[in-house]
Amino acid sequence: MRPTWVHPPPGRDLSPVPPHGWPRVALLSLSDLGGAQEFAAALAARGTRLLASGGTARHLRAAGLGVTDVADWTGVPELLGGRVKTLHPSIHAPILARRDQAGDMATLRERGLDPIDLVAVSLYPFETRAAALDEPAAIEEIDVGGVALLRAAAKNFAGVIVVHDPSQYPAVLLGLERGVTPAERRDWAAAAFARTAGYDAAIASELSRRGGEALPPVIVEAFERVRGLRYGENPHQRAALYERAGRGAGLDARREVRELSFNNLLDVEAAAGLAYRWADTPACVIVKHTQPCGAARAATLAAAWDAALETDPQSAFGGIVAFNRALDSATAARMAGVFLECVVAPGYDAGAIAVLEVRRNLRLVTLAPGDARPPGGLEVRRVGPWALAQRDAGDAAPDWRCVTRRAPQAAELGALRFAWDVVAVARSNAIAIARGTELLGLGSGQTSRVDAVDVAILKARRAGHELGGASLASDAFLPFPDNVDHAAAAGITAIVQPGGSVKDAEVIAACDGHGIAMLVTGRREFRH
Repeated sequence: MRPTWVHPPPGRDLSPVPPHGWPRVALLSLSDLGGAQEFAAALAARGTRLLASGGTARHLRAAGLGVTDVADWTGVPELLGGRVKTLHPSIHAPILARRDQAGDMATLRERGLDPIDLVAVSLYPFETRAAALDEPAAIEEIDVGGVALLRAAAKNFAGVIVVHDPSQYPAVLLGLERGVTPAERRDWAAAAFARTAGYDAAIASELSRRGGEALPPVIVEAFERVRGLRYGENPHQRAALYERAGRGAGLDARREVRELSFNNLLDVEAAAGLAYRWADTPACVIVKHTQPCGAARAATLAAAWDAALETDPQSAFGGIVAFNRALDSATAARMAGVFLECVVAPGYDAGAIAVLEVRRNLRLVTLAPGDARPPGGLEVRRVGPWALAQRDAGDAAPDWRCVTRRAPQAAELGALRFAWDVVAVARSNAIAIARGTELLGLGSGQTSRVDAVDVAILKARRAGHELGGASLASDAFLPFPDNVDHAAAAGITAIVQPGGSVKDAEVIAACDGHGIAMLVTGRREFRH
């Protein structure tokens, strides 16, 4: 039975023929309706007929646009409560027909079908909604028809323009105005396939999570290029920043006088990752080559900046600074005398922007607390041809246990907890020395733990810090008592470390001999 068509019927277009290169028919099936009316109006103004599914059709009609419903195009109403709308030969044949194959085009004409030259689909937002829903509701957030449309249009990119995100509308319209190139069609198709790959990966990960599987049997990741970089790790290496397809870029460089480099990004992640750990009080972290060379918590951001800078003013030169609060003008003014590459914060007030915008080459990066964390808590690291996937087990951290005759005093305990937060993000072997909530010295990336102790002491003393009564944290166990001896000689009175060395008894005895209080965490914090 032939379907019943809404004017103008396929194959008998009574409207003006679109200019060369503009779509004869555009299909829109959109979950994200942002910019849809303007995009559709621009197409319709050039004679493109609009074909849309239920909610999208209603949205476009609200703007006064003439739209053909998918149900009228196919002659079949939506089925199964909307689960089946666009899964129909009268939709997919006009998309998949090869424009240069006479047989394909003849088949369309025999069936009264006009080619669909543009497909715009934004998928159900499974990634953002599913985790908060029960399983039946989460399943309904899985888009089937939209993925099929994107794949069909992307497969036939030689004849069909495929659009998977509203952010592409301006580029597509610009391309249509001047003539879309084959390279653009291919790029948009690749982006659409990346979107569907990322979408499927998110679904697989969520279903695995619900099944109690901490590490999925297969990890599928699709990345889209979101920005250029000045270079990679070195100036002779070309590089770009990619993000998981469909997630949207979380990194906003408000003032980018030059592109961020890969090294900048590593430091941004390291600085923000530590600063945002401390949600309850204002904090500042200064990072150089991924290592904290300044860290402090205080009553105000300005006080936190002052204390963090005092950690190691020499290393702070050319560093990256992160704040866990919106940056205010008073704090920005105190930063005026220090050369910095980037400032990272969840926001900036107008006064801070005015102060910092006069700084040559300083980038202001806005990063929300959650945007620097791996999605779903699953960290994936490439190691040659392999990949390591890991996540925290989710069990509660062991209670810290005092193993020495003397227990730490309240001030020492506070400093130990602060130092532990710092050493947990530093590169192993790592030692952090702190007083109160201020970092005094960090020894990291050393091949010997006693060397890490010595470097932390050296850095602290070079910056003029008095170490008497300071506290020390080690990211892994102290293998020999020489670590304790060196710390005691510098005046350190409290230590926290994971414990577990075969020489724990000797290490503890050394602490007791020096009157040092020692806690063990029962958990190692290596970072390589």
